Amino acid sequence: MDEQPLYNSKIISIFVSLLRKKYPQVDIGELLQYAEISQYELSDEGHWLTQRQVDRFHARMTQMVGTDIAREGGRYAASEAAHGMMMKYTFGLIGPANTLLAIGKCSGHFSRSAAYTATKLADNKVEITAVPHPGVEEQPYQCENRIGLFEAVVMLFYYQPQIEHTECIFQGGECCRYVISWKKTLYAQIRSARNRLVPVIVIAYAVLHHFWQVGHLVELLTALAFFVLGTSYLAQRLETREVDTALAQVKESTEQVLAQMGVNYNNARMVNEVGQALSKQTGIDEVLDSVIKVIEKRLGYDRAVIMLADARKTRLAFRAGYGYTDAQRDALVNASFDLTSPDAQGVFVTCFRDNQIRFVSDFAEVAHLHTPHSVAFSLELEARSFICCPIACDGEVLGILAVDNKKSHRPLMQSDLSLLTGIAPVIGMSLRSAIHLERERRMSEQIRQSQKMESVGVLAGGIAHDFNNLLTGMMGFVALAQMNMKKDDPAQGYLEQVLNAAERAASLTQGLLAFSRKQVNHPQPVNLNQVIANLRKLVSRLVTSKIALNIELWPEKLAVVADSGQIDQVITNLVNNARDAMPEGGTLTICTSSMEMNEEWIDQRGYGRPGNYAVITVTDTGTGIDEATKAHVLEPFFTTKEVGKGSGLGLAIVYGIVKQHDGYVEIDSTPGVGTTLNVYLPLLTGADAAGVAELRDPDAPIPAVTVFSRPESRPTSP
Repeated sequence: MDEQPLYNSKIISIFVSLLRKKYPQVDIGELLQYAEISQYELSDEGHWLTQRQVDRFHARMTQMVGTDIAREGGRYAASEAAHGMMMKYTFGLIGPANTLLAIGKCSGHFSRSAAYTATKLADNKVEITAVPHPGVEEQPYQCENRIGLFEAVVMLFYYQPQIEHTECIFQGGECCRYVISWKKTLYAQIRSARNRLVPVIVIAYAVLHHFWQVGHLVELLTALAFFVLGTSYLAQRLETREVDTALAQVKESTEQVLAQMGVNYNNARMVNEVGQALSKQTGIDEVLDSVIKVIEKRLGYDRAVIMLADARKTRLAFRAGYGYTDAQRDALVNASFDLTSPDAQGVFVTCFRDNQIRFVSDFAEVAHLHTPHSVAFSLELEARSFICCPIACDGEVLGILAVDNKKSHRPLMQSDLSLLTGIAPVIGMSLRSAIHLERERRMSEQIRQSQKMESVGVLAGGIAHDFNNLLTGMMGFVALAQMNMKKDDPAQGYLEQVLNAAERAASLTQGLLAFSRKQVNHPQPVNLNQVIANLRKLVSRLVTSKIALNIELWPEKLAVVADSGQIDQVITNLVNNARDAMPEGGTLTICTSSMEMNEEWIDQRGYGRPGNYAVITVTDTGTGIDEATKAHVLEPFFTTKEVGKGSGLGLAIVYGIVKQHDGYVEIDSTPGVGTTLNVYLPLLTGADAAGVAELRDPDAPIPAVTVFSRPESRPTSP
């Protein structure tokens, strides 16, 4: 039972209020930490504490104060400063007797440790018994605290209480028995005196008048009438004043209860609206937009932010939020949190990594756990007290939701944690559903694109093959015609132009054949690093002086089965495209690396086969391309260049050659930033790769080439 929630947090909150007012030397933070009670638990009237927690709190408090203040804490509950914990439930019952008689019903609002019964002994006397529930081991200080609470109930009605503790379980009794009494009200005393004096005066007048003929009946009756009316009026006025005071307190309590009901109603409506809104959305951005709008409308938080992890769960990045200034929003958009470091102790990272909600009462208290960059970031956001909740579905954490009240300064409580904990799974289910839909859409788009490219390839291959046969015959007949003509014949020049045009047409057909994968190739095991290194001089001549060229080779051998000549053609075409995308100059980087295509990677992109791959990455800082253009760049004869400046076969040839090598092509581009094109080729491993030569003279100086010697210099996947 030590770990069962038995006592409302308001009990400890009253003691904390008393300590701050009367015993300021006590370190409240240290006391609560020793008792294992969080600040947000203390602030929430809906939170309950265990026997162990209250025992540790009382023991440490007594040690720090130097004396036991359990009973004083109970009496302090009646003060205005403490807003007694019983106040909300007692003022509506009008009178200490009714309140104490109902103690069995309202006791559950502050303690679940014992069963209470009450018996009325007189108008101003009530007997209460408290019997602990089985398994509960209360302490003597709790008996003293109960006495203080009963005194507080009576004091709430401005009476002076008297309590007799006739039986105690800590002194061998079967229960704790308390007899609570108090002085009668002034109006009750006046009425009682009036009721006793009137018959005494009447009897005295009758005796005096009978024996000694003293007094007159009319005068006596008149005096008695004025006396009765006067005392009745006075008693009524006093009673009305007391009732008015009680009703005013009832009004205040009712308003507080109604306010809490309004909060609960808003919370229920919000959960309902979140469910309805999310059920209608399909895309991630639509889901997040709906969530943020509902939270802003229904919850009282000043600010909220949602950050999601990337596909590989390596970083957290901003996706939606409200309540921030433009500068703060820009800071959020540009910020990201590394999830890969096992030593990271930041709130966002640990919330995501441990799948545990985090409450921060003051960021200054946890600033030492964060990097200087994160501390500066929190200062820019003016973050102090906030709640960070993981967004998860079936154990998979997708991101975090953080809320705070910077403007209103409304304290965050346990009920806020419970509410967010209930909402987060709903958001998580909707997000995962949206992610799956997007993956299916991407996969469907990839299948459609692949089918389109296959169809175009078949058509282009058939046309190119037939056209190539026609060109062969045309060029043969032109050559025969030239042989049968004199060298100075004027027609020789015309025939030469026909041959030149036919050769250009033949090069186009060769490109189409490469795209349709009908080009003859001679694959053999090669070291991809060596192929790239052999091209350094050619690539250097292809780029202009305005372009800085970097070649970064993977430090380990990359053995692949490929036609070296065709790989040369792939690199040449990619370099030409990158050069043309940087007319004003820039940086061109050619990298090689190694990566593993796993099921998660394939699900995210919608293509690929599991296994190890060598990667050629060509990155430029040029003009970039938009999504609409990116969907067509691999198609034959599609070009963004001016008429006459490009055939539109460069990337189509790259695509055909790579597919003929059982590889994949991936394009990532941002307009105005640049383009990265990744070529994935199946990697030979084990005995198959043993016969492939290492990179020749890796330490020899190579112009414009950087050979990395540290594995950490290149990522394991593009």
